Amino acid sequence: MKIDLVAAMEKEELFLCYQPIINTMTKRIAGVEALIRWKHPNQGIISPLQFIPVAEETRLIIPIGLWVLRTASSKLKEWHENGFADISLSVNVSAIQLQQPDFGEAVIKILYETGMFPEYLELEITESLLLESSLIAANNLSYLNKQGVRITIDDFGTGYNSLKYIQELDVSSFKIDRTFIYNIGDKVNKAIIDAIIKLGHDINIEIIGEGVETKEQYDYLKKKRCHKVQGYYFSKPLLPEEMGEFLKEYIKRKGY
Repeated sequence: MKIDLVAAMEKEELFLCYQPIINTMTKRIAGVEALIRWKHPNQGIISPLQFIPVAEETRLIIPIGLWVLRTASSKLKEWHENGFADISLSVNVSAIQLQQPDFGEAVIKILYETGMFPEYLELEITESLLLESSLIAANNLSYLNKQGVRITIDDFGTGYNSLKYIQELDVSSFKIDRTFIYNIGDKVNKAIIDAIIKLGHDINIEIIGEGVETKEQYDYLKKKRCHKVQGYYFSKPLLPEEMGEFLKEYIKRKGY
């Protein structure tokens, strides 16, 4: 897979899908998350769960991550110019990327070259990454935050000690881990979800529920005033052209 992954970059076998993020109050599309995929010539579609660890081990995640950001930023700029001006872009960032001293500057350079304003970019980092954060990583996040880039803590609720970083990094949003939402009928899961949402309201941080697949899950999160949601209940991850059509159809059905 290591050898094939190098070839995948050269042969443009990697591609992006986009999953919409919905504002529960307005029902408008608030943003999209860019999700990388790999179409292997022999094995077909390979899950990121399989190849991202390999990319991190080989440090290919560094050029791959910059490619994701550049490609997604260019596409978002296109959607902005087509009338969807309020949509933001979420991109996942790995620990390896954050450890690069010039990562923050590289991100801002890409935004400048693609014509995308920093405030429309949300970088998603996991709680585990936050806990293992080095001084270099913290400096990168602080620099990007000062430039207007938003920071989202992904898989929130699965870590143990990330709360102390909230004020230091001026975190913009939490994503409730999908494992809590999957079994939302469970009493303990409901208590955890309620506590995370209340925390967000109390400290003025947006809460996003991910992995929303049913009306029951959506209705509960909306009732508790979870700010945004994403998941198969609204849409699977879509190819760029499919996402463009989704935006047009969503406007017709819901308004924008």
